Amino acid sequence: MHYNLVKASNRRYLEELKNRGHEMKPVYDAVNIMQDTEWVINKPIYEVILSLINTDSSLGNLPTNPQEIALPVKPVDVENNDKQSPTYKENLVAWKRKASLVYKDRAKSKSKYIQVRQILEEARLLLDRSFFYPYQLDFRGRIYPKPAMLSPQGADYSRALIKFKYGKQMKENNSFDDFAIAGAGLYGEVDKEDIQTRLDWVKERLDTFISYAKEPLVNTDWAKADKPFCFLAWCCELKDFAETDYDASFITTLPIQSDCSNSGLQHYSAMMKDPIGGKATNLIPSNKPEDVYRIVAQKVIMKLRDKPEPMAKLWLDYGVDRKLCKKPVMCLPYSLTQYSCRQYLQDHVEKEYKERGVQHKFGEDLFKATNYLTPIVWSSINDVITGAKEIMKFLKDVSRLVASENLPVTWTTPKPLNFPVQMMCYKKESKRVKTKMGDSIIKLSIQSDTEEIDKRKTAQSICPNFIHSLDASVLQLAVIKAKEKGVTNFSLIHDSFGCVAPDVHKLSEAIREAFCEVYEQDVLTNWAMEMKQMLSEKNAKKFPHIPERGNLDLSLVKQSTFFCV
Repeated sequence: MHYNLVKASNRRYLEELKNRGHEMKPVYDAVNIMQDTEWVINKPIYEVILSLINTDSSLGNLPTNPQEIALPVKPVDVENNDKQSPTYKENLVAWKRKASLVYKDRAKSKSKYIQVRQILEEARLLLDRSFFYPYQLDFRGRIYPKPAMLSPQGADYSRALIKFKYGKQMKENNSFDDFAIAGAGLYGEVDKEDIQTRLDWVKERLDTFISYAKEPLVNTDWAKADKPFCFLAWCCELKDFAETDYDASFITTLPIQSDCSNSGLQHYSAMMKDPIGGKATNLIPSNKPEDVYRIVAQKVIMKLRDKPEPMAKLWLDYGVDRKLCKKPVMCLPYSLTQYSCRQYLQDHVEKEYKERGVQHKFGEDLFKATNYLTPIVWSSINDVITGAKEIMKFLKDVSRLVASENLPVTWTTPKPLNFPVQMMCYKKESKRVKTKMGDSIIKLSIQSDTEEIDKRKTAQSICPNFIHSLDASVLQLAVIKAKEKGVTNFSLIHDSFGCVAPDVHKLSEAIREAFCEVYEQDVLTNWAMEMKQMLSEKNAKKFPHIPERGNLDLSLVKQSTFFCV
């Protein structure tokens, strides 16, 4: 099957990529290196998931065959269609709202169950075979495996189902420590502690973890992990290693992931050379990892304690923690609004109590409660992440200027990648189509792009797309550098870098070098100059001032243990 390297439908953009192809050889090199990784199915994990699916078990948060969820009981006047009742309309709207949620839950549950079945079938077809993934870029340069189901970028159970065909011996580069740290990270209990604490925690529990792998359907505590199936895959690899009496010549093939700590905010802090944001996102070396979600949560708690309103006490009793603040903070680099912030808070509370099977303390006032908390969380984020907000405003202001001239926002990723990004946010027009199917009249609405750039959508889209183009640049450059250092297998998810344990230190070194090389350039000024060249003389005079940068020494990233762990 033939497909374009870059997934895009705009012919002019595809032609531009073709004309500038000679400038972005490193991008091609990175993709080819990733495509050279050979994979196999992790049979023990396949057998566990197959057994769980066949018994309709939800162990490890595995989707189960959804039962028919009963619709809420209709109020008497709605049931009898008593339109004369004074409460009929109110009750009907309330009932429809509740019924809609049930229908959505049904559809979502069914979709998840079908997906896990499909992934399991793909794994079955690939048993006893090796395979490769072809990769494709989006318009920002982000790299995705072409198969969408069984994938190294899939859900926890999907990632656990695959491993590298070829590995390396554990004797290389003090591999067991890196392997053990990965296990601690997958479980999640001590993943915010220092390295030695994580190592000690794992080494004290080796026999327990091995027992999970020996009888995973009996010793099921592995399912308590943050990433249960990936953790079980780690336990299985540990068991195989232990059966060799921890022989250093044991060849490990399990992908070990190193995750950047809030990648979006790291990029903003690096662009601004912001020492406050840099410290909060682990750009600066420290003995323990900084946790920006926890820092924001502590700010929120302090502000709530100073407030006299009963709602403040309710939230303090509920327990404001990093989990509650995580989604709003994580989404800030991608144009978070106060509206979406409130929605994330509400979703978190509803999800948490649904999983517990109990009712939260806010009762029918959850909307009111999250409405109260949202500005407090919002201001707390701004207290901690100052530089990001300045850049985001600048990016949006400039993008509006470009869009006002009916031009797509276009830029080139940092050297040596030189990938041309073209963000095309056109206004839509709707066309109504009426057709007949049997005895039924069907009305369809078809949307298509116009030739006019949507200024509002452009301003909303620039922050996430700009950041994604930068993390794609770091990933591509890191892959090339890691290959030069001898890393041969890659499992990559945008800001999460995977290889076998003996290669972890090499890949970690390459990631830090790549990040520093990207930001040795004045990324923000380079982008701004590209934008200014696109503008008319009139709009060029309106160009906003580039935010002032701080004094953060980015070379410190190379010594920061927790930049990417």
